[in-house]
Amino acid sequence: MAMAMMLCIAPAFADTWTLTVNPSSTTYVGTAVVTITGTLTDTTTGTAGANLLVGIQVHDSTGNLAYSTIVTTGTAGTYSTNFSDPTGPTGTYTISATASSNSQQIAAGSGSYIVTSSVTVAPSITLTPTTGLLTTISGSGFTASDTMNITWATTTMVTIPTPVTVTSGGTFVAIVTALTNTAGTYTITAKDQHGLTASANFTVPVTTGAAGPAGATGATGATGSAGATGSAGATGATGPAGPAGPTGATGATGATGATGPAGPTGATGGTALAWVAVVIAIIAAIIAIYAVVTIRQKIAGWTSFRDHAGLFAP
Repeated sequence: MAMAMMLCIAPAFADTWTLTVNPSSTTYVGTAVVTITGTLTDTTTGTAGANLLVGIQVHDSTGNLAYSTIVTTGTAGTYSTNFSDPTGPTGTYTISATASSNSQQIAAGSGSYIVTSSVTVAPSITLTPTTGLLTTISGSGFTASDTMNITWATTTMVTIPTPVTVTSGGTFVAIVTALTNTAGTYTITAKDQHGLTASANFTVPVTTGAAGPAGATGATGATGSAGATGSAGATGATGPAGPAGPTGATGATGATGATGPAGPTGATGGTALAWVAVVIAIIAAIIAIYAVVTIRQKIAGWTSFRDHAGLFAP
């Protein structure tokens, strides 16, 4: 199906044109017909590049030319071509397209697609083991050379190796660990860059055994330091009065107080009181006279005795 293509292309390149290249699918079985379409547009004026030449070349995964042709754009600036290469290898094919006007290259575009084996293998993954905390994922039926995305439910997992790349035969192998140790069944999904997906269930077992018997009581620990003194409590109610104590000793006599003011003059006594005063005065006079006489007698008697006795003689 391959055919030679020769274009008279000058090295000049205009930036005012765009050329799109679109394979009708991203993946083909080896015997399938590949259809390539695109559009040439003048980006300066916004008009279609009608009736211009577009050269197309397709190279297989080994770099060999698989298809080559020249087509003419329609009035809307579109073009289309198709071919089949049943003997070509599997893998990624690249498309190169160039547009020219008056033997001048005015635009270029590119694209790619994947060719798989004519025997279609549905994508699938196998987990080994299917229970535990770590497993190996073996995948098949995926797009060659794609990078795989491995997820635990919706969370992307770390894999060994990183990244995981699909072989030319559509297979891959990766090691992952569970993202939880909570017992249960979880879904692991593998997806390539072309949307091919496969899933498998993985079980996280119960890792906690039954509670063992209670251990012996440990030795009493050291007494901790005393805590801070708490705040004073509220004052309690007053208790009942106790019995009276014994009488204390008599205290010292206090200092004499200041003389109080004189009392009012008493009422004048009667005549009887006057006579009593006179009598008292007479009695006092008699007693005084008697005392004087008695004293003189004693003195005279003492003098006579002295003289008689000769006491105190010179």
